[in-house]
Amino acid sequence: MPWSRRHILGFGGLSVLSGFAGCTSVPFIGTIGLVLRNYTENAYDARIEIRVADRVAFEQTYQLPTASEAKPYVVTEADAVSNIPKGMTYTVSLFLDGTEVDTLEATMDCTKRDSHSVEEEVSIDIGFPGEKTVDMADS
Repeated sequence: MPWSRRHILGFGGLSVLSGFAGCTSVPFIGTIGLVLRNYTENAYDARIEIRVADRVAFEQTYQLPTASEAKPYVVTEADAVSNIPKGMTYTVSLFLDGTEVDTLEATMDCTKRDSHSVEEEVSIDIGFPGEKTVDMADS
């Protein structure tokens, strides 16, 4: 039986309705951002390296001045790495004055409110809660 125009239009309409009903798979991709805070009385050359699939996806060096009074010096990178699939593992390394001081391994898993994108934020605190501590965490 040959396909009539009516069959083709009916199939096309069914496909569109299935898409509106949420029956299609939407890939979840997202971004990794970071917030780097220096709470100490020391200035640093801080290098951040983010690796995805064993490749360097982001590498940046910041000259961090000392904290002023009770306020830390803050650097923010909202979109350090983009187009990362949900479920992908990534590694963030912090180097202070050329020495690796901490590494965090995490999985891209934080779904944003619109449920079609994923956003992760890596928080790096130098000297909080103590002068010689480094704390790294993902949200």
